[in-house]
Amino acid sequence: IEQTMDVAPYIKDSRTYMPLRYVALALGVAEQNILWDAVAQTATLIKGDKVVQVKIGSTVMLINGVSVNMDVAPEISADRTMLPLRWIGQAFGADFTWDEATQTATMNL
Repeated sequence: IEQTMDVAPYIKDSRTYMPLRYVALALGVAEQNILWDAVAQTATLIKGDKVVQVKIGSTVMLINGVSVNMDVAPEISADRTMLPLRWIGQAFGADFTWDEATQTATMNL
C-alpha cells in the first residue's frame, strides 16, 4: 500500500527519521493502536502481544516494559512525532537495507 506522508523523512545523526503514524502503519500497527500522550510526550504502539513505547527526547525505548537503549531519541519536527525508523522497526521484527546511492531505506517484515 502506497501512502503519501504529510512531512518528509530526514536523516539526522546517521539515522532515518519518519513520522510516527506512517512508521506504525507500515509495521502493521492498527490505527487505534497508535497512541500519543501529549502531556507525557510519549508514543505507544501496540501490535499483537508487543507494546513499544518511546518518549520524545529519551534514548530509552520500552518493549513490553523492558528498557532498550537507542543511540538516538525520537523528536518533534514540523509538529510531527518523528521516530528513528530502524529502532522502531526492529522492535517489531523488521529488518532494513540502505541504498547509499539513492538515499533509500527499505524495511522488510
